[in-house]
Amino acid sequence: MSERNYTTVNPCIMCQPIGSVMAFKGIEDSMVLLHGSQGCSTYMRLHLAHHFREPVDIGSSSLSEKGAVYGGSENLKKALKNLISRYDPKVIGVATTCLAETIGDDINRIISEFRDEEGVGDERIIIPVPTPSYEESHNSGYIKAVEAIVKTFTLDNSKKDIFNNKLNVILSENISPEDTRELKHIFNSIVGHNSSILLPDISETFDAPMTGDLHKIPPGGTTHADIADMKNSAASIGLGITNDNKAVNYLEQTFDIPSQNLPLPIGLEYTDKVLAALSNISGVEIPDEFQKERGRLIDAMVDSHKYVYGTKVAIYGDPNNVLGMLSLVLENGMHPILVVASSKSPRFAEHAMERVKQVKPDCDVTILEDVDFDTFNDAVQKAKPQMLIGNSNGKYIAKEMNIPLIRFGFPIHDRVGAQRLLTIGYKGAMRMLDRITNTILEVEDTELAAKWSEPESYVPLGENSFHSAEA
Repeated sequence: MSERNYTTVNPCIMCQPIGSVMAFKGIEDSMVLLHGSQGCSTYMRLHLAHHFREPVDIGSSSLSEKGAVYGGSENLKKALKNLISRYDPKVIGVATTCLAETIGDDINRIISEFRDEEGVGDERIIIPVPTPSYEESHNSGYIKAVEAIVKTFTLDNSKKDIFNNKLNVILSENISPEDTRELKHIFNSIVGHNSSILLPDISETFDAPMTGDLHKIPPGGTTHADIADMKNSAASIGLGITNDNKAVNYLEQTFDIPSQNLPLPIGLEYTDKVLAALSNISGVEIPDEFQKERGRLIDAMVDSHKYVYGTKVAIYGDPNNVLGMLSLVLENGMHPILVVASSKSPRFAEHAMERVKQVKPDCDVTILEDVDFDTFNDAVQKAKPQMLIGNSNGKYIAKEMNIPLIRFGFPIHDRVGAQRLLTIGYKGAMRMLDRITNTILEVEDTELAAKWSEPESYVPLGENSFHSAEA
């Protein structure tokens, strides 16, 4: 029999609607309206604002007991009317919640009635996305929203218009605005400036500069024209290989656009793969800028090797992020004894084990997915890692175990700068490796300070308590 605990205690995942919010926030001039109770939008606004340190406005239909019994049609129509009146967004994403899904509201019908009653034309794009909170996770909500966005903008014409010779890039969930900026730089440098369409683009919407101007909807995001133009592109790339990229699949099946899914470019190997694919697609050699960055990363790996080698780590978070971080720690000689994906993923365990066998076949690793923090805590207590790498929600386990936590992924709500964390590309790998190495050195300095008076006494690898911890 399975030993799984079917009672969820302190879940590692968030609900589907918050994933849809993150997708729509990467679209130009868009707003999200949650069809559900007021508390749903409040929770998500706070959660996102604490991570990105940016104001996040989310509309709500504010369903109450009356709406739950008699249906929320009037609430949704009134919410749409108020949202248009106050914010005037060109795109409105309507995501459902568990309450709306449970009572069976037909949001497609309600939106159609609203258009007829209020005379709202097709210039106002309203995109419904079914995202019940009681199933799946924020990752699936993100994937569903991106697919709905692409379908809506390309639905008018089932055939290509004019071949644009561009590359579609569908981004994975939960990468930072800084990561998005780095990806845009990489694609512009290799594929060509304005020769790729990134969706969604949160580089400005979740990390807007302070200008003194008040914007009800922050500028930035993938333009509507670019999304509509995706059906005319030469090829598509989906970043992230643990889940089905439904938007990429739709573009291939509907418009015969060849596609491939690539891992998030975290660490040396995965960044090599992405850059090689871009070079092959564009016919352009990898620029000298990235060759130099690669050389600096290898130099950093040599510098850090004697400090990080053999360090036992536990990695947890969203599947694609965890897979990328797993690759990075393996490349640097660390020992990932516990690897945990917060949500169920079709190919996470397969790719994770494949990467372990490629780099460190003798590594004894436990791979888990779709677990809560209660189960994760039990696994950590058993594995006894020397370091955790993951989001802020693991800090209580780290404190209990008296081990350091390298904050990575989403959410990071107890530190500032999450929107500026860079893990993508060679440059991001260098920054992440520096953080890990310096954390190890800080732990060693703290432990040795009580024993030795010399400020820079050298301890050979394996003789200090950090590296000699029990397995």
